[in-house]
Amino acid sequence: MKRIPIELSFAAWRRASRALLRQGVEPSQIEWVESEGETAAPGMPATESAFATAGASHTGIAAAPALTAPAIPRELLSWLKTAACFRASDRWALLYRVLWRWTHGERHVLDLNDPDGARLDQRIQAIEHETEDLLTLTLFRRRDPSMGPPEFVGWYEPHHDLLERAAARFATRMGDSTWMLATPYGAVFWNGMLLRTEWPAAEEHEPAERALPANTMTGEAITSTPTEALWLAYYASAVNAQPSPVPLRYWRTPPAGPPLPARLARERSRLGAQSAAVTVPRAPPVEYSAMAPPLLEPTGPLSTCRRCALWRNAKQAVAGAGPAAAAIMVVGEQPGEYENQHGEPFTGPAGQLLDAVLARAGLERKALYLTYAVKHYKWETLDRQRVHRTPARREVEACQYWLEKELTQVAPRVVVTLGATALKALTGAHVNLSEYLGQTIAHEGRLIVPAWHPSYALGTADARLRDDILASIATAFSRAAALAGSGA
Repeated sequence: MKRIPIELSFAAWRRASRALLRQGVEPSQIEWVESEGETAAPGMPATESAFATAGASHTGIAAAPALTAPAIPRELLSWLKTAACFRASDRWALLYRVLWRWTHGERHVLDLNDPDGARLDQRIQAIEHETEDLLTLTLFRRRDPSMGPPEFVGWYEPHHDLLERAAARFATRMGDSTWMLATPYGAVFWNGMLLRTEWPAAEEHEPAERALPANTMTGEAITSTPTEALWLAYYASAVNAQPSPVPLRYWRTPPAGPPLPARLARERSRLGAQSAAVTVPRAPPVEYSAMAPPLLEPTGPLSTCRRCALWRNAKQAVAGAGPAAAAIMVVGEQPGEYENQHGEPFTGPAGQLLDAVLARAGLERKALYLTYAVKHYKWETLDRQRVHRTPARREVEACQYWLEKELTQVAPRVVVTLGATALKALTGAHVNLSEYLGQTIAHEGRLIVPAWHPSYALGTADARLRDDILASIATAFSRAAALAGSGA
């Protein structure tokens, strides 16, 4: 067994992996050991030095003939780099195993039905999801100008190693203002032109409570005022995108935000302003690289579907329910925990809220056909609890077969889409929910009425905002009922 010390960076893993591939070392023969830094030969990275000195007599493995390191597609490297941010004891082992199998002709290793491919995809999705959360929810506040730069400070406590990944995205949003983004494991600084990342020394690598005291940020940041235009604009954007309370790990003392998100204000101002249906541009053709395996053709009923890997962690697929010739079809994103256990659509907390909204709009559930864009529940464990995760585009496409089948069989006059995922499933990934709220979409012979998902209101602590969301959903259903009744 080769013991490979590796620095905590993708670049270090990549250098070591190329050397291992050239030597023909199989994944089962390697033990990856994360290290804060190893003694290296002059001019040689620590991981390559350790590997070069690990001889057959030390490992008990016969040295394989030297091989030429194969060329790795850029897209695959990008996926591996993203997955490398996932904090897990086997992260480097998984990456090398995927790389080894792919370079030895096992292209199905990237298939979602392959255990390694499914694990890789799950980690990529988790990293992308947390990155979006950081970009959306992390709040910056202005420091007292007398303290000098940086002008703004932000804080988050990531589950994974996302500091450098998120820093470049923040740089484009904050312009030439100086800022610092801190975590328990390091900090990144922007001086208006360059990013600089600093990591604590090994002996300083302590828990968050000691590395950065709880009052560090609140002690340096002054209370926000109306003159802090940049910060308020950024905060308003964050609230518009996700109005739920900001978790502690994104900012320790989030102040009160704007009383009403601008997006809902714009929506209310245009409700009823446009009676005619608008059209959306046709979705551009989906382009996949040769690495993306084709979706499997269904070989049986929905309960046996294996077109994507979501069936592995779900108890069952949740099929649509309702009249076979319903005038209105309601499409949500995916089943929740309750639906996953009981097999009936919209029967959990979001479904109960949906019933209240339908009553407000003068509709009955039994008159509607209720279904989902994705039929299996997607979740992951966070802080020992199951939490919902938005389906990936490939998973939505895998379920497209079943949704189209329902649309053909029911042939509804109007389709109400709840949430962004459902809207994109019907119109394409290029269509944004916020741009079409309050309107009716004519697309491929169907009338589509977009609306918020009821779970959006469930995650909102502000009572006024929650009422606005529910009123918006009820208005969408009222419009759908009018369209279905008119036979438009």
